[in-house]
Amino acid sequence: MHPILIKLGPLTIYSYGFMAALGFLVGVLATIYFARKQGISVELILDLAIYVIIAAIFGARLFYVIGDWEQYKNNWLEIFMLQNGGLVFLGGLIFATLAVFIYAKTKGLPYLKILDVITPGVFLGQAIGRIGCFLNGCCFGLPTKMPWGLVFPKGSLASEFFPWQHIHPTQLYSSLSVLIIFGLIIIVVRFKKFDGQVFLSGLIFYSIYRFIVEFFRYSPIHWWKLTPSQWIVMIIFAVALYGWVYLKKKNR
Repeated sequence: MHPILIKLGPLTIYSYGFMAALGFLVGVLATIYFARKQGISVELILDLAIYVIIAAIFGARLFYVIGDWEQYKNNWLEIFMLQNGGLVFLGGLIFATLAVFIYAKTKGLPYLKILDVITPGVFLGQAIGRIGCFLNGCCFGLPTKMPWGLVFPKGSLASEFFPWQHIHPTQLYSSLSVLIIFGLIIIVVRFKKFDGQVFLSGLIFYSIYRFIVEFFRYSPIHWWKLTPSQWIVMIIFAVALYGWVYLKKKNR
């Protein structure tokens, strides 16, 4: 764990924030690349990126705060301390998707086509961002006897729950899984048959990965033996699969 990347006098650069910012940057650059291939202007993507990033951060933080409300209800200023970690990708994904929808409708743009263009960059950026979770010591796993289990040092959030215990490095599981999803998405892009196919395929892949990794990840809340994230991704999977089948039939 290495929560502070650089410290120069009063300037402190946190690993979590740096990797999240790097993920956003790489994601935007990837989106620009795919947008050009689809004949979509770079100016439009850069304009949209501002709204998407704001919406994603807001949604990701909102979901985290709601899920851990006991920590924040008496200390509202902590809600804004993003450098300490605490973003839920699912919340960011939902709000970012809404932002794209509103932007596309306002500008009269093809909504599903825009989502397809954005999807590869989102997963590539997410793969990088999860490294920040690992360096920060958040989003950690459950105790394990597997040889790759890691002991997080004293002072990390993981060590507060599982001091000196080997736990699953779920942050690295997530980073590798999302990187694999990015590779699968590139294949879908190559053989795309209808607008929305890339985006919905990404949701299906992500739902499967997230449902599985949640069994190894620590969560203080369980509903009927499943975490809130697992219930959410089951809904996302069902909706995405239905949308995929519907659009495929419609395209025929």
